[in-house]
Amino acid sequence: MYKRGAKGYWISTAKIIDQRLYDEYVKKVGPWLKEVNGEVFAKDTEPQGKENTQNANLAVICEFPSMRAAVEAYESDKYIELSKIRKKATENSTFIIMEGFDEATKLKKAMGL
Repeated sequence: MYKRGAKGYWISTAKIIDQRLYDEYVKKVGPWLKEVNGEVFAKDTEPQGKENTQNANLAVICEFPSMRAAVEAYESDKYIELSKIRKKATENSTFIIMEGFDEATKLKKAMGL
């Protein structure tokens, strides 16, 4: 099901409507991400929203060692509780979990194949 050697990613956009509450989420989710071997890969507070994300004032990509790790982190009891804070602090949120390229595909691309 999952590709060997491929990382997993959370990709989300949102409009923050309660900065204080969102800051509380960030304070709690940061240390938890480290516990589950995740990290913020990219963050933008002025993204160029397109196709139903025009009002977003936040875009975040989090990277995990694998797709399985990304899914398990999202479905964990701890993140289910943390996500309640994120959802209250934002509106028009999008959230997707996707799998990156596996190591063989990355090598082929690097070699121009």
